[in-house]
Amino acid sequence: MTEQRTDGAAGTTSADYSAFYFDGHLGPPYTYEEPHWKQFFGAVADAVVATFAPARTYDAGCAIGLFVRALLERGVDARGGDISEFAVAGAPDGLRERLEVRDLTRPFTERYDLVSCIEVLEHMSPPDAQRAIGNLCAAADTLLISSTPDDFTEPTHINVRTPASWAADFARHGFFRRTDVDASFLSPWAVVYEKAELTPVELVARYEALVSPLSREVVAKRQALLETQRDLDRLQQTGGPEREELAQQVHDLQAAVELAERERAEVTADRDRVVDDLVELRDGGDHADQLVRLGLVDELIGLRAELTQARLRSENAYADAQVQVDAINVDLASVHADLHHSRLQEQQLRAELDRLHAESVRQLSELRASATWKFGRLVMAPVAVPRRFRRRR
Repeated sequence: MTEQRTDGAAGTTSADYSAFYFDGHLGPPYTYEEPHWKQFFGAVADAVVATFAPARTYDAGCAIGLFVRALLERGVDARGGDISEFAVAGAPDGLRERLEVRDLTRPFTERYDLVSCIEVLEHMSPPDAQRAIGNLCAAADTLLISSTPDDFTEPTHINVRTPASWAADFARHGFFRRTDVDASFLSPWAVVYEKAELTPVELVARYEALVSPLSREVVAKRQALLETQRDLDRLQQTGGPEREELAQQVHDLQAAVELAERERAEVTADRDRVVDDLVELRDGGDHADQLVRLGLVDELIGLRAELTQARLRSENAYADAQVQVDAINVDLASVHADLHHSRLQEQQLRAELDRLHAESVRQLSELRASATWKFGRLVMAPVAVPRRFRRRR
């Protein structure tokens, strides 16, 4: 809701800052219990106390008084006022007595060590904002001011202006930025204005002390950004061979996995044949078969040694594959750090390598577990002996 003024400017009224406004326009729920606002205003209050050590403060446009409460908790005689009757009326006992419904176009009757005005001026029409600035300057010699320079989407932001524009208005009342105080603890655009009688020379020196380091910082950061871009370009140009080498390693690992799969299939087939032959041997049950079975025991003892060697070879092959996978992972990590713009491709490659590694470990594990059946190839020859005995009888 806006109020049509006789001077042609549109301004907001108390009705514009109802429960609906505080529920939907300020991010997290704007309540006394919300941890976000308690932490935020607590940190701002800590910075204010540490920087200015004020005895009495006034928060102009205090809303429901969260900043006033935070200062009170830190021993400051804090008060506040807001145009919203809803906001002031909802304050709890102990805080309500320190808040008032106030239109900032009305002069203050008392003075304070510090007056804060946080995200308020952009809600006022240009003529009202000028009157409010005059009243703020009359109420204290130190002002903490924050007014968003670029939030045009909020419906009640009817007077969004640049920090330089606000600074000119405060300068007309003899208030200038304190260049030795960084007010970013409140917002990136927050400013501390202080009443001072400065000559043009002093004013230029004060602002030059602020602007010069910032200008050098901007130049240095631009140069660093340029060098970073150049480094990324060089890495992009040299990254091709490294990716090809990794691709070759992946191909080799895939070939090793395929070979392991073929060997496993062969061992499985041998195992099935040995099982069939052993069943046939067991079912024969005659004396000659018993003698042959006893002979096989000696051969099995010898096979155990061979199986041990086969197991060692399998474990060594697994260890070699593990080393190869670890080396690939190290190379991938290096490429990931060097080629920032290739991050997505590296992540996809890492996922594929992890899958191949897991599959390789599983296949090798199965191969090692079934290796004991390799003696079936050696058992097949003795099995033919009892068959010849039966034919001779």
